[in-house]
Amino acid sequence: MTLQHSLLDPRSRFNEHPRFFFPDGTVIFLVEKTLYRVHRYFFERDSAIFASMFTLPSAAGERPEGEVVENPIVLEGVNKLDFDRFLSILYPISFTTRDIGSAEEWTSVLSLATRWEFTSLRELAMRHLFAMASAVERIALGQRYDIPSWLVPAYTEVCERKDPLTLAEGRLLGIADVICIGQVRHSIRYSSNLNRHHDSIVELVRDVFIS
Repeated sequence: MTLQHSLLDPRSRFNEHPRFFFPDGTVIFLVEKTLYRVHRYFFERDSAIFASMFTLPSAAGERPEGEVVENPIVLEGVNKLDFDRFLSILYPISFTTRDIGSAEEWTSVLSLATRWEFTSLRELAMRHLFAMASAVERIALGQRYDIPSWLVPAYTEVCERKDPLTLAEGRLLGIADVICIGQVRHSIRYSSNLNRHHDSIVELVRDVFIS
């Protein structure tokens, strides 16, 4: 994570987020051109990254970054839409339903939770994504967000299925994976080439993709 602390020109104009700018908020973030005033407690409690950052001393005579709108904590490289989705989990409109539900939305949460080491939110996003993502999508997510437990089962499922990879799936996986999947599928096509028992295929997948 890159957390850039910079004193902003008080004359600069930024938009206060219509939902996530709370009067009693204790930390102010700037994402793109939007100010968020939320509660430091959640970030300090659930994220090792933020907990460490909040312990850093301020320069002599200066107030800590994030206390006033003229000097927010700038979250560099963070997309506003992703941050909105992330905060919607911390601040649900209703406890009976969630504001987000699609794989794309949960991927936003997974991305930031992984980046900032929000362990419980990462696990929550993983649980939702596992239920809705295809095997190919689980491979891509598992590689990108370091979820090794997803990889062998997902690769095995793709290699065992009858349908070929689609063009979109190939683009998502990349040329190396596409070639290796083709090699495994060729190996298990004929019983004379390999014991086609599921456990044997799992071991072959592990050797090809994980070793």
